[in-house]
Amino acid sequence: MDDKKRSNTRLINISYIGSILAYIIGLYFITLGYLWGFIGTVPTLLFGLNLIRNGEKRYGIVLVLFFFVWIIVYYSYLPGNLLNN
Repeated sequence: MDDKKRSNTRLINISYIGSILAYIIGLYFITLGYLWGFIGTVPTLLFGLNLIRNGEKRYGIVLVLFFFVWIIVYYSYLPGNLLNN
């Protein structure tokens, strides 16, 4: 049981760190005006769904919620009228 808990803790840590790094890289590209920077939100959703699938629902749901929050944050950082052209 201790190995399972340690494995899940490692998975949670990797998921959160990977999600934050993807967010920062995506935000960098969004601020430069590249729409494909939105891809930086996808790992957060995938990590969250993977945690939910592995029985860590509490941590997975937080990452899924971060996915939606980060889309809103990215949208607010888009250069003016980039989506309207």
